[in-house]
Amino acid sequence: MGLLDTLSNIKKEGFDPKKDKVATNSKLDSGTYPVRLKSAQADVNKHEQTQLAITLEVVSGKDKNRLEVIYISFDDGLPVFVLEKNGRTLLKLAAMAGIEFTKKDLEDEYTAAMALEKVLGSQFLMNLSITENKKNPNYPYRNYDFGPMEDEINDPFGGTGSTIDISDDDLPF
Repeated sequence: MGLLDTLSNIKKEGFDPKKDKVATNSKLDSGTYPVRLKSAQADVNKHEQTQLAITLEVVSGKDKNRLEVIYISFDDGLPVFVLEKNGRTLLKLAAMAGIEFTKKDLEDEYTAAMALEKVLGSQFLMNLSITENKKNPNYPYRNYDFGPMEDEINDPFGGTGSTIDISDDDLPF
């Protein structure tokens, strides 16, 4: 896409250079997305809390290749309801990725990240809902739920399958 095509697309999207900001929000909107587990890392955030940073990549649709990073911490200073929500989020994500944690995997965020690295590439659905944060409106709450990826075509023999698109040019005869 060249200069003229790029600027034409921006204009079609409604960008007004006299009123709009150059930087746009790159975060995903509320919705259900087919995703794959791209990475799982543990680090220490600016509040000196150890956290998991789980990166999911949208695999199809208009948001294909966009990323959603989920930060999960189990720091002692967090409220119990936050710790429980983080625990449910981690367990649900792991189940959809096809891993059952062992006790050793859950010693801390670093061992959990190493366990998740074993199932990188796993695909599942992410349901993202965004709700208002009254205390800090610039940072709305991002709530997650996960489910299995659904095949679009059912096999007449009881299984599930998918189609392969082959053009006539690819056929040998």
